[in-house]
Amino acid sequence: MPSGFLPRRAKTFVGLDIGTSRIKMVELAVHPESVELVRAAVEPTPPESLVEGRIVNPAAVAGAIKRAIAAGKFRAGDVFAAVAGQGVVVRHAKFPNMPAEELRQAMQWEAQKYIPFPVEQATLDFTVLPTEGDQQTTEVMLVAAKSELIESHLQTMELAGLTPVAIDVQPFTMLRALRHKRPGVPESELRDDDAVTAYLDVGAGTTDIVIAKGELVKFTRIVPIGGAMFTKAIAERLGVGFDEAERIKIERSRLYRRGEEMDADDVPVSEAMSEVAASLALEIRRSIDYHDMQPVSASGGDVKSVILAGGGAALRGLDAYIGDEVGLPTEMSDPLKGIIVNPRIASKWDVQASSPMLAVGIGLALREVVD
Repeated sequence: MPSGFLPRRAKTFVGLDIGTSRIKMVELAVHPESVELVRAAVEPTPPESLVEGRIVNPAAVAGAIKRAIAAGKFRAGDVFAAVAGQGVVVRHAKFPNMPAEELRQAMQWEAQKYIPFPVEQATLDFTVLPTEGDQQTTEVMLVAAKSELIESHLQTMELAGLTPVAIDVQPFTMLRALRHKRPGVPESELRDDDAVTAYLDVGAGTTDIVIAKGELVKFTRIVPIGGAMFTKAIAERLGVGFDEAERIKIERSRLYRRGEEMDADDVPVSEAMSEVAASLALEIRRSIDYHDMQPVSASGGDVKSVILAGGGAALRGLDAYIGDEVGLPTEMSDPLKGIIVNPRIASKWDVQASSPMLAVGIGLALREVVD
């Protein structure tokens, strides 16, 4: 029967972000003119279940995913997931102009030059980039992931009763969420396609640095400093256990800027965190400097701003501290920009305050919408 007079049913997409300390699931309903967050859940990741991005205890992680599914009342079994860690590489390479099939064959032969692990142990993909200037060569973005990372995620999702639609890589999912290119966001509020920006995903164990010009990834690096190091520093300074230090960090810690007067009660905790923050800021600055030293044809230009995401980015004062140390405008991300939050979720927890940790999950759920 004709359906033109019936309301169109929204399409729903589920993103699953399996992190070192937390599992995040989000479900987005995509309407013609808007996107709605209809379900969300965060569940602790079983300790020591991930090693360098690989799930080493699939059964335990699958159990945690099932708890997240129950808590968020998820119904869809189809999900988008991502791999991350040292086993994921994004590189740019140039080849002589050639037909697509020959280029694909050349990538298989030449990939080993660009990845730090045996190509036989990797799953490869590439995208041909727009040509700028030199018409004699083809620039491609090579993406490689250790096959064992992908296989461990597939096995875990199968144990959890989920059907993976696609396995993405984390740098692209973060960009997808933070560039705000989706229904519900006015064109005037989109990020400048010509601006070069450093996006930082501060996780529990690591910080992923992604530098991009518009939607094109130009540089990626993983720094082994994350939220857990701040917690450990507090625990050592105060002589308390890790769980108590984590509570203190979340409830009453604040990172002060250099030269800023501290409240007396905050001095021990802030000083402990400042040592970690200084190390993180140094690595960020080194990464940006390295990127900016590359030819403009490769870098896209100098980095102009920094955007923070991830659960570790919620540390009070971190954005201002990083901005001062790096010398660039720095702001917290808003992955929910333009996304309607279902009242059922909003009544249960402060999703807006937690939104930085949902960036990857939101980016995954937007995969079919933005790409």
